[in-house]
Amino acid sequence: MADPSILMWLEKTFRVTQNQILTYSGFNSSHAFNTEEKKNGKNMPKTKEVSPGIGSLNFDVELSANKGNDVKAEYEWWADECEKGTYSYLYIGGSKFGKYKWRVNKVDINDLVTMNNGDVWKSCTLSIGFEEYFVAVKLTKAEKKALRLQKKMRRQIEKAQNAKNEKAREKAMAKAESLAADYMQAKVEAAEARTAQAQIVAKIDEKINQILYPPMTMEERKAKEEEKKGAA
Repeated sequence: MADPSILMWLEKTFRVTQNQILTYSGFNSSHAFNTEEKKNGKNMPKTKEVSPGIGSLNFDVELSANKGNDVKAEYEWWADECEKGTYSYLYIGGSKFGKYKWRVNKVDINDLVTMNNGDVWKSCTLSIGFEEYFVAVKLTKAEKKALRLQKKMRRQIEKAQNAKNEKAREKAMAKAESLAADYMQAKVEAAEARTAQAQIVAKIDEKINQILYPPMTMEERKAKEEEKKGAA
């Protein structure tokens, strides 16, 4: 049986259990950096750095009543969050994906199959798109330390690359290697602290999800299906 919290966004938790299969496919994400061409009156223009671009994230969700999904309710939930412009952190396997929050900016429905004159949704594919929602994140002491060490390390590497003689190059590289070791250690410590924080948040969200969407037994699911058939 797979991890019960494969992916989580808000209280929506993708999971595989005896009663339900809710997971994703075709996951892809993209980040870019924005630049501009800066004219300097010479033959070769300079690159002007502008800012990091807004990241994107997309995945598909195969929904089916045979997998224990309430197909129509799932679609309506995602469409509603898209229209509200809701944003939240996204977790994969209990760990936060990316630095910032993600907002649903697109929900497409494909291959919809219905029954009973369209009253019952049997299956469909949802294509869900996100855009990064940038908010300033307050860095921890460990993250600030790692950032300082990284900058110092890169300055030493650049100094070694521009050194005029071998002795100066070796001296700069020796400092860069020492700083690299310290940087990696600080980076590990910062990541461990962030992961622990994300896991705490994920556990809280999981408890909320269990309250909002309690798992049903086979008997309860059959009773719900019979109720739908009787209403139809």
